[in-house]
Amino acid sequence: MARVTGVKEKLHSPLYDAFFLRDAQDRFEDRMTDPRVIRFFVDVQDKTRLETNMQAAGVLPSLNTFEARAMRVVISDSAPSHDHPDPFIPDLVFSSVVTLLVGEKEAITAPTYMFPSGAGVVSSKGSSPLSHGMPDPMATFRFAEPVFIEPQQNFRVEMLFPRGLPVSVADATGPRHLWVVLDGYLERDVQ
Repeated sequence: MARVTGVKEKLHSPLYDAFFLRDAQDRFEDRMTDPRVIRFFVDVQDKTRLETNMQAAGVLPSLNTFEARAMRVVISDSAPSHDHPDPFIPDLVFSSVVTLLVGEKEAITAPTYMFPSGAGVVSSKGSSPLSHGMPDPMATFRFAEPVFIEPQQNFRVEMLFPRGLPVSVADATGPRHLWVVLDGYLERDVQ
């Protein structure tokens, strides 16, 4: 089908990318390519649709633009037992800083606890698994003004551990996922 020239459509759609540990043999620290930082939206090869919806590393497809309205950090965790609580999520959230970079300029930098997930599972028995925020899409960090990503403009999100990885994070094994989600509006050519 041919493109309609000069006509764009605006679609409410998230952009997301994940850092993940596939199984119990995967250690968090061993999967990191840099010992102090995880980069999202940069390495999108060999990932499933669960792990990313990006087609290319660090840029939007074609002449699309994106208007980021919210950012969240979503963390999956293995279910901790009452005998052995897992400090993974609190240690990760309170020992890291997240930065959104658009065109090599910082759009925002703040501690990870400022970006609650707005996602997750709560058990009906009241003993919910650990999560990073309320499982409500409105319980997320929203930008006061939208952050625009122009066509072919590089962007990424970095999670920095300024004092190094806590032992509970470094030694964590899979399966686990750590997503960064940019929620907003994708503008693209009408087809």
